[in-house]
Amino acid sequence: MAETLGSPRVMDANQLNPRAYAESLIRQALSCHLLSEEDWNRIQGELFVLLAAQCDKWTRGESSSVPIETAQEIMTSILFVLSLQLKSSPSPEQAVAMLKSGQVKALFESGLQIVHRKMNVARQLQQKIMNDLLETPNVFYRSTLVDGINGFFQLYRPQFAAHEIHITADYPVLAGRPELDGIEMIEQYLRCLEAENAFCTCFAPQAIHHLLCGLTQDYRSAPVNLFEYVMLSALGLVMVKRNPRGLNLSCAEVKKLHLFFERRSEKEIASALEKAALLLNRQSLLPDSTRQYLSVTLPKLISAIQNAVCMKTLDKLFLVPAYPERETKRFIDYGEQMDNSRYQKLVERILQIDQSERKVDLVFREVHALADLLDLLSDAAFSQEEEELLVDRLPLSAFVALLAQYPDEAFVQRESDQRLFRALTHRKQRLSAAERQQVEQALSSIEKEFFQ
Repeated sequence: MAETLGSPRVMDANQLNPRAYAESLIRQALSCHLLSEEDWNRIQGELFVLLAAQCDKWTRGESSSVPIETAQEIMTSILFVLSLQLKSSPSPEQAVAMLKSGQVKALFESGLQIVHRKMNVARQLQQKIMNDLLETPNVFYRSTLVDGINGFFQLYRPQFAAHEIHITADYPVLAGRPELDGIEMIEQYLRCLEAENAFCTCFAPQAIHHLLCGLTQDYRSAPVNLFEYVMLSALGLVMVKRNPRGLNLSCAEVKKLHLFFERRSEKEIASALEKAALLLNRQSLLPDSTRQYLSVTLPKLISAIQNAVCMKTLDKLFLVPAYPERETKRFIDYGEQMDNSRYQKLVERILQIDQSERKVDLVFREVHALADLLDLLSDAAFSQEEEELLVDRLPLSAFVALLAQYPDEAFVQRESDQRLFRALTHRKQRLSAAERQQVEQALSSIEKEFFQ
């Protein structure tokens, strides 16, 4: 039957703001004629009476007025608490009926009870996670879950500032920071952490550590989500028919995954990941909370995979583990320098040679210490062509040592240094992908010894 003019319309729940539920519910109820102007006037009056009572409590009866900013904050808190009570209704229409039939003060008191129940739930969630907390050197993980959440409870004042959060919640969950306020946000954030932590603790902490080192050894001090990389590594290993517990995809397997994904539609990628998740579940590697969480975060994983395939950076998403403790620390060894007389004679001989190849040959026959090489590059007035030739013939270890001396143009002052920097840059640009990776790993592990 056609809707008649002025009759109530069904409300659109999607148009309600989860962070300002009461306000958006009232606005939509008025536009749908579920609330009359008379209803709204009564509700407004009761809100102001409640605000006056709350302000009196805030001042402990010692003052009849509060700053405007404080009154606004207290009203925001009242509306937040009312929102929790109204959200407990099965539908927006029933929430409006609750507003029409009940007193605002009673709804507020019921909402405060919900706040306290949520606080208890949040504390239990935090304790559950802490009882089996993933061991990780990532500083944001523990500091947020333990220190940050504890800080929230210490500062939270539901009576007057129920909408406040007080903490930054620096550790990023894959689902994204919940678009909520107050205890609602904290509870939802902890549910995300519970699902992520439950999955990650199915794997050895060292396996996760080596996996994240494949992204960067600096992950310890970076606000990076650990769960995403652990999940993708496990799913990827299942897809290449290997045991996921090791979190140890190889470069060849990542290339194989790239070829697979680049030929698949979004729907096909989703289907492949869902099948892999089923196999993880059969191996008892997908706790119930994680299984539900994965259904919510799967679109993010799919989008990340599609972007990485387009950018040809799937190896930054499906990580190959790195083992920094196995790397031999490299030291820049200046070696034992020639005596001054021998060095001066070598410089004179180089200056007397016209042919670039012969100059470079002489350097490689006579020079065996990096300190002498650096001095010669400054004193022997090599041309740009000669420096390019010399740098191209350097063994990789010496090339890396010189790169470490001249990491960027900020370290280049003299003209001779500028020639050397250009030669080093040109060789680095011509490196193969494998050589580039080897050089970057070597540079990251160098410990410099400078002259005092």
